[in-house]
Amino acid sequence: MESEELVLITRGRKTGREHRVRVWYAREGDLLWLRADERRPPDSDEAGWLRRRPGRRPDWYLNLQAEQRCRVILDDEEHEARLEPSSGPSDLDLRRLVELWREKYGAEYVQDWYVEKGRVPVKIRLLS
Repeated sequence: MESEELVLITRGRKTGREHRVRVWYAREGDLLWLRADERRPPDSDEAGWLRRRPGRRPDWYLNLQAEQRCRVILDDEEHEARLEPSSGPSDLDLRRLVELWREKYGAEYVQDWYVEKGRVPVKIRLLS
């Protein structure tokens, strides 16, 4: 059975240090589908926070933009991987991601708002 999350290992774009994060994913052959959202801290004054840092993406996404090679841990196995550029409009990729996530996690957990503005589909190709 496939795990719910994978561990994504990126290299810090400023520090060069290794960073690990657990994220939801869907697998389609050797392609992994993730999603990056604008960051909003929980339990914060959202309007005030947005004035200070509008549209900030998560560090793992920014790290991947700077260095496209990464590693992932899937079901206790580590793999080399690389960010896969989108071959078409990102809204089509986002809709594909939502389809795959609904199949994996269930429609009750993956709602229509997953395709709203501020959400970016991320494709990672396994190399090993």
